[in-house]
Amino acid sequence: MELGAFDTAVGAALLFGMPSAVLFVAAALRRLGVPRWVWGVFALAIVGVLVLLDGAGQVRYPVPDETPFDDFGQSVGLGLGRIGVAVNGAVCAVRGGFRRPARPSLQVSGREARVLSGSYVALAAALVVPVLWWSSGLGLPAPFLTVPLAVIGVALFVFALVLRLRRLGTLPEDDRPSVVSLWPADAVVGVMLTALLVGAVGSLGGGVPDRVRTVPDAEDRPSASAKPDPDWPGPVPTEHTTLDAAAVESGTRRALADSVRWAGPLDDLSSPTPARATAPPIALTEERCNGGVRWTGSLVLPSVAPQDVADAVQRGWERSGYAVVDRAMGTDFLMPVEDALPVHRMALGGGQDGVHVDVESFCVPR
Repeated sequence: MELGAFDTAVGAALLFGMPSAVLFVAAALRRLGVPRWVWGVFALAIVGVLVLLDGAGQVRYPVPDETPFDDFGQSVGLGLGRIGVAVNGAVCAVRGGFRRPARPSLQVSGREARVLSGSYVALAAALVVPVLWWSSGLGLPAPFLTVPLAVIGVALFVFALVLRLRRLGTLPEDDRPSVVSLWPADAVVGVMLTALLVGAVGSLGGGVPDRVRTVPDAEDRPSASAKPDPDWPGPVPTEHTTLDAAAVESGTRRALADSVRWAGPLDDLSSPTPARATAPPIALTEERCNGGVRWTGSLVLPSVAPQDVADAVQRGWERSGYAVVDRAMGTDFLMPVEDALPVHRMALGGGQDGVHVDVESFCVPR
């Protein structure tokens, strides 16, 4: 996916998706006639969403050596989207918690209300999934994850309208609701716009844009990657871990898996035309050491831009608590600067077949 299209899609998802999802969830609660205390839980959930979105503020997909405005849509979408979530959540919580219970109405029956609630929840999920994917550093979800949710939401909404029309057709004309009421016209417009938004974002594809690295702002990076003070020779690695054998093994395996994720899209170097390569398998070898065991593993990450991939992987390790302690023959050696980490030594280098990642865990008793 081209970066500009990705930036526009994410910006639209953040700007319109989250605030609209809040409205759909509130509409589902109102149709179900939940007690007033549920609206208090709804308000607390909105606060939690705002905290999560604030934590996602460091997620960006900038292109190296480009202008600072490459993530303009993501920045604006996240900022205005948070405002929309706060405003919509506050208004819905106040109205739902303090308004008087509605009188019985012929607008919607109990069965129709349940179907409508299911429709609104499905549409809210379709809007939220792209935001969760982006904030997790995974780019955009594949269309098969969001479009079916939107299709289910629209189908349930149409089914609710059919049930309503059939029910109203059996009532005397004087008992039918006034046609002046905006419902369901307003709901039809909201559902259709939501389906178009999900379809437009999904039509662009999934994943991260080509040749793009997920990085935090420079001032938010751990101090281990910063230039050391002249009086300090550099990062001081730790020589022991507080983890047990099971945690060291699983942590080492997870570190290799994270390296693949940090690398982003890989290239099939054997293909005469640009093509994606599958992720390399994760495998560990158990070795005996002084009084215990350790695990080693290696990865080759094929890429036509190995320096970009190596930089992205190194930043991921640095964010996880490791630091570069030595460099020789084009290979960087990283070691942990915290005690509760599994890998004792990681070598990051390159070759004609791509970027090489070699790890060796701490030696721990079993």
